[in-house]
Amino acid sequence: MNKIIKILLTTIILIAFFLTLFFLFTSDTKRNFISRNFSEIVKYTFENTFDKANRKIDILEYELKLNVSYQAKRIKENAKIKLVAVNKGLSEIELDFYDNFKINFIKLNDAVANYEYDNNKITIFRNDLSVDTLVVEIDFEGEPQNLGMGSFAIEQKNGKHFISTLNEPIFASTWFPCNDTPTDKATTKISITNDSNIVSLSNGKLSNVITTGERRTYVWESQYPIATYLISIYSGEYKHFREMYYSENDSMNIDYYVMEENIKSAKIDFANNPKYLKVLSKMFGEYPFIKEKYGVAEILWQLGAMESQTITGFGGVFISGMNFNESILIHELAHNWWGNSVTIKSWKDIWLSEGFATYAEALYYEKTTGVKSLISTMHSFKQNINISDNHTLYNPGMDLFTSNIYNKGAWVLHMLRKEIGDSLFFSGLKSYYNKYKYGNVDTEDFQNYFETISNKNLDNFFSQWVYDGKGIIELEIKTNEKLLSQDSVLLEIKIEQTQSGYNNYHFPLDIELDDSSGNIYKYSVYIKSDTTLHYILKDRIKNAILDKENWLLANFE
Repeated sequence: MNKIIKILLTTIILIAFFLTLFFLFTSDTKRNFISRNFSEIVKYTFENTFDKANRKIDILEYELKLNVSYQAKRIKENAKIKLVAVNKGLSEIELDFYDNFKINFIKLNDAVANYEYDNNKITIFRNDLSVDTLVVEIDFEGEPQNLGMGSFAIEQKNGKHFISTLNEPIFASTWFPCNDTPTDKATTKISITNDSNIVSLSNGKLSNVITTGERRTYVWESQYPIATYLISIYSGEYKHFREMYYSENDSMNIDYYVMEENIKSAKIDFANNPKYLKVLSKMFGEYPFIKEKYGVAEILWQLGAMESQTITGFGGVFISGMNFNESILIHELAHNWWGNSVTIKSWKDIWLSEGFATYAEALYYEKTTGVKSLISTMHSFKQNINISDNHTLYNPGMDLFTSNIYNKGAWVLHMLRKEIGDSLFFSGLKSYYNKYKYGNVDTEDFQNYFETISNKNLDNFFSQWVYDGKGIIELEIKTNEKLLSQDSVLLEIKIEQTQSGYNNYHFPLDIELDDSSGNIYKYSVYIKSDTTLHYILKDRIKNAILDKENWLLANFE
């Protein structure tokens, strides 16, 4: 008996330990932590490089060849950038590139070019303005700066070497010259040379592996356009295993790369990825990069995961063998539709990426386990919205990664679904994705599209929830009864908005009334101001339930 008790106690302690880890590293804790560090480190840089769409260039392809020295924590790199000068009279090409590297040479269309290199920019001067398509070649070496959330990290664990990159939002330029804005998407060919015991990963499909002595080069190519913040390199002494995903018309590898000690747990935690792919593809449209791959790679970054295109970087602390962090895997996979394929035009619109991926978590649980899971998931999102956050969802400034961007963003989609109805919402998501896949969108595009398909003016909805409103609705509810006759009771429900973030929300509200005789009354009303509602019941009120199915981002008092 004592042995059984000890086993039970040990089990309880282990469960408590892992649950503590789970709550400690929930996405909302992670997001707020990231936001604080992001604000401290990159405020000046971000404010001065917020939108570079005015450069009048269109990058077509990045061809990057990196040679990594772990001991010196340095890279040697050759970058060839194929681009079009949108403005035919453009006399110089400006790119983002942190100015701590030694430049070996710069060429423009194979000719040595004049350039300036300072203030984290490189400017190449053109002599021949008659050619529209250009190839800039920059050969350089040095130690990449590790900024933001870990833009280029060369690390060790248990004596083993690892590299991971996390470019979001504007740190791709810490390790390669680029137009570091989400608007300018390009194809990629990335070659990574490391020690021969190292496996190197990047976006797209593996096209070649070349071993020369004690060095090995992995060549990855992607023909799908990609934003700079989604370009990634993960290198380490990985162990690899694979599953297959089968769609109605195609199939694809799902590749996993983890540390040897985590293989058993990872095979448990990652096992449902084919199911996630099927459910999300059915809702949104086929997985966008099915001709290349989907993958998950363990990284040493311990604050969450990163949705690098076709290869999610996943913090090793979240691999437990108990599937505690399924929602993170669903979230990052969903980004391949919302963020990676349909990409924001600027960081002002980040809610279109993070809000969509967060709502995808709730939609997945609704589709697989029912509406109660949708209700409980949305309730958990509501509980983690900071009602004192003084930012709008659109253009939140420096606070790109607060929980409100994720959770309030998800709630806006949830309420839009209620506003226009399930049928239009889900068919609209698919057609919206189809229209904008592999391209860029902003909030105005999104609003215009859903106004068109719903034939509704959504100006007020987007004003209160996205552009102007802050926080959530706060409602003070008061009820009063008056006996009209033996079998007739007048119920008065007074509704007053008390929030400070927006003066007067307009919203649909479902009301369920139960009287003492067991009669149930259901009503749907559209609230446009403080109001008093009147209902006649057969008996005295027993329960008055407002928003029973959790469609409204509101607190009720």
